[in-house]
Amino acid sequence: MSSITVGAFEAKTHFSQLLAEVEKGNIIHVTRRGKAIAIMSPEGSNKEQAGKNALIRLSKRRQIVIKREKITTKNILDYRDEGRK
Repeated sequence: MSSITVGAFEAKTHFSQLLAEVEKGNIIHVTRRGKAIAIMSPEGSNKEQAGKNALIRLSKRRQIVIKREKITTKNILDYRDEGRK
């Protein structure tokens, strides 16, 4: 499974081709002016894996060192809310 990033205009223009990629198991990230606005993923895709991917992106952005442990929804929410308190 791989990840593809496309702009909103390209997504609209090549929608059927992108759907074919999703059917193959790829995840499509749609951006507008460089900012992520949507994700196209196969139905029934592994939600836990999506959560891990979100945590990895967050950790890269904030340069957080993650221990080798099971990643839970609570971990993800804690990292997300870290700067809000």
